[in-house]
Amino acid sequence: MNPTRPASRLSVRLITAAVIVGLVVFVIAMLPKSFSEDMSRIGGGSNVVVLVHNRNAIESQHLMDLLNAVRGDYAPHIEFLVADVDTENGKAFMRTQQVGTAALLLFGPDGARHGVLPGPLDKEGLRAALDAAYGRNR
Repeated sequence: MNPTRPASRLSVRLITAAVIVGLVVFVIAMLPKSFSEDMSRIGGGSNVVVLVHNRNAIESQHLMDLLNAVRGDYAPHIEFLVADVDTENGKAFMRTQQVGTAALLLFGPDGARHGVLPGPLDKEGLRAALDAAYGRNR
């Protein structure tokens, strides 16, 4: 009987557990960050893009996927928010801004609306619109 064998098994188990925990943390960190629904951020000194989102509309999901694909390049200079039309606040925002679902609204630091981008867009079109509205921030 080898006295170091149980300690060796424990070490292997601990290392395996640490690797698994590390991988889980890494995977979670790589998931897209959620969008804030805090519309009071508009006019708070930052450029803001608001997605008017209807989770039942394919166009709206497409716009969300596009934002997830590019927002890491713009996040230091632009805040990305979502107005969920399935909530009272989202419906109110949609009525106030007089837009339909599946639209992107661009706001400046002072809260002035710079434009509305209706879907469908592609990634290059979205980047071009953001660059035109806010300058090249990537």
